[in-house]
Order: sequence, then structure tokens, then C-alpha cells
Amino acid sequence: MQVVKSLLCFVCVFVVFNAGVCTGHFWVTTDDLENHISPEDLNEFLKWRYLNDNDNTTTTSFPDLDYGSLEDNITGLPVPDIVDCFGLGSFAQRLFNMQPDSADKVNTHFYFSSRQYPERVQVFPGDQFGLEWVDFRPDRQTVMIVHGFMSHSNASWVTDMTRAFLEWGDVNVIAVDWSKGGNTWKYWRAVANTRRVGSDVTGFLRQLIAVTGAKVGDFHFIGHSLGAHISSYVSYHLGGVARITGLDPAQPCFRTDSLAERLDATDADFVDVIHTNGRLLKRIGFGFPEPTGHADFYPNGGMKQPGCYNTSNSIWARILSIPVIRLQQAICSHGRSYLLFTESLINNNCSFRGHRWNLTYEGVNATLEAACDRIASCSEMGIRAVGGNGLPRASGAYFVLTTEKEPYCPTEWERRHPLPELLHDLRKGFRLDRSIKPAANATAEYADPIGTNPVTTTTETSWFRKWFG
Repeated sequence: MQVVKSLLCFVCVFVVFNAGVCTGHFWVTTDDLENHISPEDLNEFLKWRYLNDNDNTTTTSFPDLDYGSLEDNITGLPVPDIVDCFGLGSFAQRLFNMQPDSADKVNTHFYFSSRQYPERVQVFPGDQFGLEWVDFRPDRQTVMIVHGFMSHSNASWVTDMTRAFLEWGDVNVIAVDWSKGGNTWKYWRAVANTRRVGSDVTGFLRQLIAVTGAKVGDFHFIGHSLGAHISSYVSYHLGGVARITGLDPAQPCFRTDSLAERLDATDADFVDVIHTNGRLLKRIGFGFPEPTGHADFYPNGGMKQPGCYNTSNSIWARILSIPVIRLQQAICSHGRSYLLFTESLINNNCSFRGHRWNLTYEGVNATLEAACDRIASCSEMGIRAVGGNGLPRASGAYFVLTTEKEPYCPTEWERRHPLPELLHDLRKGFRLDRSIKPAANATAEYADPIGTNPVTTTTETSWFRKWFG
């Protein structure tokens, strides 16, 4: 039943996207999506939609796709024929195409940068592989950045993070672009293609290691959303890299007990996760809410982020304000994770202090008021979470207070006096009525600030109110 509910909610979210396209009015614009989809990809989508809607001979709402061969080269990994996004087996396959695309169709790209050559240079896998035009040194640490759903390697957050890493240290930076596999309004297609991308990236890195002698223990993967799970997949098949930083790992289609399919603490020597939109899917939460790494940081509770609010004056925002506002807030909060990590690289005057947290509302005030000795009770979110230079390695769950604007770092007074709005949202997200026995799955719903109705009533709540508030 829970799977069916998630599927229904998932479809509702995409109705918000696609209905706006059909009517010519966008409920969520490319400005709202920020880096999550490029205008060029949107134009291509609209062009296809127009041709499809005006083709009288078309009998299906999906275009005929040529998936080509799914054969891998010898350096890649086997790619499954089907990726069951919804856990419904063959039934879902009749409704959704969940077959990974071919390597040629996804066309994963790899762009190299270094301090000496900061401008990105593409390196091709396979027979065209060559490092003549790049400054890759195997004795350096190698950072790999993987974008997520409806994004691309030229998104401002990827280029900003690349520059920040090159300022932070003398490292090799590789930006992975799988936009042809992820820039689709059909999220389940992007999920299916993560297996293809994982195979392609694994094959490429195996070739890089064989040619240069680079060590797996010198790699640091950073992945946002679906990119976090791609990083997990690649690291697992390489034997475990030194570090994976998951930036709000995607939740839809990854709420599974199989650790082989999603990011977890076994995927690298150190896995740190920044949760910025960890809510239940039925409340439009894109990020994974539960702790999943060695260290899990929850900025402002990890549900929604300050400054992420609706600013649209469109007629659709007024008519259907609740779902649109929540969708815009979720997109904004989901992307805050990469902004916070980049800030940790470039701002030496600001530390994102993480306070050890028990993932309860009561624990927030106690956590912020406790002394921070940086030995047991506190750690830093971001690049320094791994420890070293007198800092401990983070371990466990942490509450991190941030502000709504760059550099997102609160003053000491702000740390001691969190905004009332933040505490209000957190209070709504946790079950505090001790006269009611907590539900068995209360821990799964801890990051759901809209999930608890404070009014006690004997009247059965309608299904519409349960789902949409």
C-alpha cells in the first residue's frame, strides 16, 4: 500500500510539471528550477511535445525510442535490462519504460580541470582516451563531481564547486556529464539511466587508473541527488574510494533495503551526507531523510532551508498555491546542499558547526545550547568533516544551523537564538504529544514538518487532506 501511495504522489508531482506545459503556463519555470534543467533541454522537450501532440498517426503518448544495444565494453559493468523504480515488477513496466538507454544515447562526458589548466578539457573513454591536453597527475587527490536529475556539468553549481576545489587545494577535478540520460521529465527514466552512467563511469575510471597508476584510495566523489547514488555504485565496483560526499541523495525510487542500490556507509572509507530536503515523498521531499553515511549533517533540521519560499505571482501559484509552493521550496532546499558544501571550500572565516543530534525536536535546543568542545559533541559540515589538522572525524548525526544567504554562516548570537520559524517547522515535524503512543514507523516520518495534524478529531480525515494537507 505504501508503494502505491508513493507512486500516486510521484505521478501527481509530474502532473504539476506537464500540465503547465500543456496549457502554455508554467507552474514551475526554468528560473524556479535553477540549475536543474537547461533552457536548451526545455526547448527540445517542447519541440517533441508539439510534434507528438500534432501527429494524428500517433497512438501512444510516448515517442518511439531506439535504445540500441545494451552491450558493454570490457571495462564497463553489466547493465540490467530493467530498473524497477517503483517496486511493482512487471506491472510497472507496462506503464513506464524503465529500460536503461544505450551508452551511445546517454553519452556520458568527462571534463578535467587542474590549477595549471583550470579551463575544462574533455577526455574521451575507449580508443580515443588520451591525457595529452590535460594536467592530470596521479600523485594528487582526484575529485569527481556528479550532477543529478535535470542538471548538467555546466550548471553554475558544478563550475563554482570546481573553481572552489582548485582554490582549496592542488587536486585533479573531473566533472561527469550525463545530462542526456537525466534531462527528462520522466524521473523514472533518469533513475534507470543511473545504472548505465554507473557502468560508463566505472569503465572510464578503470581505464584512467590502468594508464596513470592513480590509486582508488586518492579519490573523493561528490554527488548531488541521483549523482550521490551513481557515486555509490561506482565506488562499490572500484573496491571503495577514500570518500563520498552525498549532497541530499535522491529519495524517490531509492527507499529500499538493498544497500547495493543506494548510497550507504559501506561504499567508501568515509561517507558524509548533507540532508537539506529530507521529507517523505508524499510531502514533496526529494532528499533521503534517514541517516545513511558515517556522518549525516542536517542543516536546519534537514527538511527545508531558510530563504526557500515561493516568490511566483503567476495565476497558477494563486489557484494551486499549496502544491506549487511546496514544489518550489523542495527544489530550492534540495539544491542548497551543494551551495553549502562549496561555501565550506572557499570561506575560511566560516565554519558550519555541527552539533551531535538525536534526531528529535527536543534535542534541537539542548544540542545548540550545549558546549561545543569539537572532540565528541561537535564536528564541521563540509570539506573538513573528514577531520585532520586538529579536527575530529565526524561520526553520527549532526544538527547544523545556517542562514538564508551566502555565506550561510550564522553569528554566535544566531547560533544561540534560532529563528522562531525554524523551531515552529521542526515542532510540526516531530510527534510531541506524549498522550498518543508513537506509531511503529515514527522514525521514518521524523523529517515531515507537515505530516502531523495538531487537531484531535473523531472524524476520519479525507484521503485528499491526508495527501495534500
